[in-house]
Amino acid sequence: MDKEAIVRRTRGEQPLWVWLAVLTANDRRCTYCEEKPSQTLEHETPLATKGRDVWWNLVPACDRCNGWKHKSSAAMWQFNMKMQHLYPKVGFARNTLPLPVVEGITDRVERVQREIQNPGRLQWFEHHYGARKKPRLRGETLEGVEDCMEGLQNYPYSPWTSPEVRDSPSICTRRLCCGHTDPDTRLQWITLTEDEQRAFTQAAYHKGLSASDLLSHLVKTYLAERNDGRPPMTPSDHETMSQ
Repeated sequence: MDKEAIVRRTRGEQPLWVWLAVLTANDRRCTYCEEKPSQTLEHETPLATKGRDVWWNLVPACDRCNGWKHKSSAAMWQFNMKMQHLYPKVGFARNTLPLPVVEGITDRVERVQREIQNPGRLQWFEHHYGARKKPRLRGETLEGVEDCMEGLQNYPYSPWTSPEVRDSPSICTRRLCCGHTDPDTRLQWITLTEDEQRAFTQAAYHKGLSASDLLSHLVKTYLAERNDGRPPMTPSDHETMSQ
């Protein structure tokens, strides 16, 4: 991850993985209003006031809030909106969010920036999307964000929090998403109907595992019991024990 190269970029030139890492944060919602989906990379400290164009200064925002905030810092915009609610005739802010929403801006910004700056999360996005070029059209970029969100929702928990099967600076080796990169593992196929596949995936989800991890667990249990000289447990036996 070449941090200095990314610092020197302008917002429009940020690589696709940075856009995805920022816009998928806060569950794809605008940091400021938490009402609309995120649409753009918003500089918490504006570039006009010497803010940096890098992930630690970015939060996901909708176009409306990005336009309303304009060249203010998040703290200054929050202050102006509070004053506007108190003194509506003075004109501190042309547009305002509801007061309860305004009062939570500082905490949300801090929380969302911590999420974006998580090293494991950043590395996951760089490994999975670093080789992809950012589309020329903004709409195509946002479609990529939607696809990324759908993919993430297929995991029972955030894949970047799962352990790594081995050290690698160039590829993802997280067990939940890329456990197959372990040189000691082999990819196997099983035959299930669509309903069985759905039920198996759901069972894995409830255990906080990927479907492949649950399958590996069942196979290893079977082999261990066989080596112990005990009759191997059948799938119905496992189902009975889990109830």
